[in-house]
Amino acid sequence: MYTKEKVRRKRLYFARATNLNLKKDQVFKLYNKVRTPIETSYSIIKTFLPFTSSTKYIFRTLIFTPAIFTYSLYTILKTT
Repeated sequence: MYTKEKVRRKRLYFARATNLNLKKDQVFKLYNKVRTPIETSYSIIKTFLPFTSSTKYIFRTLIFTPAIFTYSLYTILKTT
């Protein structure tokens, strides 16, 4: 399945595949329902990250882990 959508004044095609027995519009609704929170939470996690230009995997992992922990605390405290 594919859709033609406008992104920044350009018409782009987006493809989505599934093994579910759903209609085209149901697949797009389900995809957007699942995908949007994932992208939103990732962009919020990035705000907790300090800027680094290091290419070392272990260093970037050590920075990313506390950012996820901080974001998790933020979401728990925000909901209570």
